[in-house]
Amino acid sequence: MRELFCVRNLMITLVSSLTILALVACEGPAGDPGLPGNPGVPGAPGAQGPQGEPGLSGLPGNPGVPGAPGAQGPQGPGGQNAVSPEASLAVSKNTLSMSEPVTIMGSGFLPGEPVSLHVIIDSTFSPMIGDASASQATANAAGAFAVEFKNGMSSKSSVVERAGDATTIFAQGAEGSVASVPVVIIAKVNPEASVSSTLVATPVEPGGTSTVYGAGFVAGESVSLVGGGKILGGGEANASGAFTIDVKVGLGVGLYTISAKGSANSEATAPLLVANKE
Repeated sequence: MRELFCVRNLMITLVSSLTILALVACEGPAGDPGLPGNPGVPGAPGAQGPQGEPGLSGLPGNPGVPGAPGAQGPQGPGGQNAVSPEASLAVSKNTLSMSEPVTIMGSGFLPGEPVSLHVIIDSTFSPMIGDASASQATANAAGAFAVEFKNGMSSKSSVVERAGDATTIFAQGAEGSVASVPVVIIAKVNPEASVSSTLVATPVEPGGTSTVYGAGFVAGESVSLVGGGKILGGGEANASGAFTIDVKVGLGVGLYTISAKGSANSEATAPLLVANKE
């Protein structure tokens, strides 16, 4: 029985081998490749990755062609008159008292511009020079002026008492020009009097007029004549320091002393005879 089973298995194996050989021997040439199949369904997207580094900035582009100029706009309103930037000021003396004669000169102002002159005492007090209440000067066609103050910058005690030391003379033009100059204010000075002053008065009848002659005074000095305790008259010495003044004498018959007192402290006396005609 066992031998029969073994022979049977051997025959099956042999038949299988022959079948395989027959199949191999009968295989034909390979066929053409088939067409590609349809793409599959895309898978689900993956998670977003981290942001990358920013790229370098690109080069600037070329400038565009300029546009055509626009139409000119309307003319604007005219501006205010310009202020002269060259105005300047000068004084005849830079050290003086408030009562001394002084000449103030200006230039660079607008032609015909009225100018007021001030002395700056402090930040709150700037009185006008010469105790004026209106402009003291007017610039000429060249924008210049010169003003003489024979009685000094001020005779007001409220001004004189507060003035002193270095200060400023200030010029204000009515059209906006300004200028300033420094000065030093000192106490009242007593100019040196002329030591050679002389005086002569002609005899006169009561109520008549005497002619008084003076010489040796300071040039331009103001002179007052006093006689019998009264002021008889006054005048001014010329460039040679001489003067002649006619004075009406309201004194009785007698011999009097007449004196001449100058603003520069010059002084002289002379006899004055008042007598009736014989």
